[in-house]
Amino acid sequence: MKTFCEVLEQLYKKVVRGATLENDSHHYTFYLNPAFSDQECSTTTSLEWTNTFGLQGKHQPSSVKVAPISVVPVCSKSSSQMRGATEVRLLQLTVMDVMITRILSVETEFHAKEKYRNIITILLESAEVDAKLISLFQNLDKLLSHMAAKCLALLLYFQLREKITLSNSWITFCQKSLSEYSESDKIIYCLWTLTAVIKEIFKDTCSQKSEILKQFLTPFDIVFEVFYNSLFSQHFENCQDTSKIINSLICFLELLELLVASRIYLKLHFTCQRILFLKPSCVLQVITWPVQAFVKRKVIMFIKKCLLHKVGEDLFRGSVPALMPDCHLEVDMLTLANAVLQAVNLGLLRTLSIRGKLSFFGGDEVQPGCEHISGPDHVILRAVSLVIMKSLEIKFQNCPSANEMKASPPALSAITQSM
Repeated sequence: MKTFCEVLEQLYKKVVRGATLENDSHHYTFYLNPAFSDQECSTTTSLEWTNTFGLQGKHQPSSVKVAPISVVPVCSKSSSQMRGATEVRLLQLTVMDVMITRILSVETEFHAKEKYRNIITILLESAEVDAKLISLFQNLDKLLSHMAAKCLALLLYFQLREKITLSNSWITFCQKSLSEYSESDKIIYCLWTLTAVIKEIFKDTCSQKSEILKQFLTPFDIVFEVFYNSLFSQHFENCQDTSKIINSLICFLELLELLVASRIYLKLHFTCQRILFLKPSCVLQVITWPVQAFVKRKVIMFIKKCLLHKVGEDLFRGSVPALMPDCHLEVDMLTLANAVLQAVNLGLLRTLSIRGKLSFFGGDEVQPGCEHISGPDHVILRAVSLVIMKSLEIKFQNCPSANEMKASPPALSAITQSM
């Protein structure tokens, strides 16, 4: 295993520099092929070292294959060997991560980039790498799980850019996770990976962003609505651990923001991009949930950015594209504004506390020895005020007659009482 790691370390140093690789591409994919389990990784790396280098330490031809899972001997491994197996996989994932980043970078020399592209393409075609990375999501080592999700997101984006069909293992995993929502880490990694891929699409400078996103979202358009309904219909009294729901909600709100941003800037009209506008009351109901204040603040800030067309602005490289007239988007924004005003009328905002501990950049805990300052949370107060005023503006701009505008005083009265 020591020699196996040394080869990976040398490969990592070369890829970081953007150097051109001399050996056959199969030679490198041999070392980058991750194992399904700790035991397989610990066992196969030693077998691979023997098969690859032989007794005289000479490298065999590049046609050497990884030993099939069925022939790997079952044996107990010590904790040190397991740690070594984890380190090997972390190094494999890191090399793949840097290699794909190099492929996507305009600064990488052409011949080096072509070699990296060939290596990753062969790995995708022959190693079931997507399925192996998904299997690592449930690993007890959180760093390994995170690296697997990060690497998978880049691999998926690479496939989209190269017009390679996404693997069935990934599509099946996402569809099952979204349609059979459960309080597990699987859905969190699914949402995180989806979010990471869409972020890469936004950051890309190519002109085919809409086509790439369309290819990515097509398999999941229907199940997004299923997940949306399941997540926002949670009953906390029946849950033993609400942290799982909160984590899923936070991840989904970030994904939802990107979907809305793509609706605004990339001019696609998938149902998943419009789900917030089709069922806005579901998100607004979070304000009444028995959850921490930061969750409710996140919802308010999300609604504010949607109404102001500010979602996704920080993801663009360079200037943000100018908004083009879109009558369908105007209708959606009116629906969201009406939902906000209806929530105010029903007294929903009265459940949103603006008093208590102030929010700080690093959290809401005061360091020992520092004076605790209590008072209203002016950040959330300003955000709520802006959400209401923008909703009223959109409402008044779309009132067809003076009679409809006269129907607004009850809402205004309720707003005044709420504030």
